Amino acid sequence: MTRIQVNIPEGRVGEWSVKKFIGDHTTIYSQALGQPVNRIHSENDNELYGEYTFLIHDVYGPIMQDTASEYHEHEPLWAGATGDVLIAGLGIGFVNQKLIDNPNVTSVTIVEKNQDVIDLVWQHCPKNQLFTLVHADIETWVPPQGSHWNYAWFDSWCGDNQMNLESYQQFITNRYQPYCDQIGVWCNILS
Repeated sequence: MTRIQVNIPEGRVGEWSVKKFIGDHTTIYSQALGQPVNRIHSENDNELYGEYTFLIHDVYGPIMQDTASEYHEHEPLWAGATGDVLIAGLGIGFVNQKLIDNPNVTSVTIVEKNQDVIDLVWQHCPKNQLFTLVHADIETWVPPQGSHWNYAWFDSWCGDNQMNLESYQQFITNRYQPYCDQIGVWCNILS
């Protein structure tokens, strides 16, 4: 399976940490949570033995990791990214290199609400002159007047609001449709 391996060092700021684990799909999530986990195995959850980097929140647990499963969940972004791209959530900078390597991408705006995540990740992740980082909450941020993106990818929901994932997807789509030609919202793709 295809995978993007990031090079973010381990660290901790506030309730957020970046940790590295060595294992495969049967062990890395248990290591990240610090307890045994019975994961439903699918063909998209077949992590080979190796080193994996996780972004972990003290309350919500693993938020992002550089797994093949994560790569698969981002396939709508890989297929749709063109022109000016809006990204909700910095995570571990997982999408950055793939967007740099895409000759059809002309700019990338990343909106991240957690300064602790920015402090842990931004200085270490790939970026170039195409990238702009905005410290704001994507759910309440008001884009500057005249803002427009050809593609937007929202990988930002982590369960800290009262909406289920389907409601969140509808909320984001309604909020950003005036600014974006195409919108992709993260969802757990199971095959």
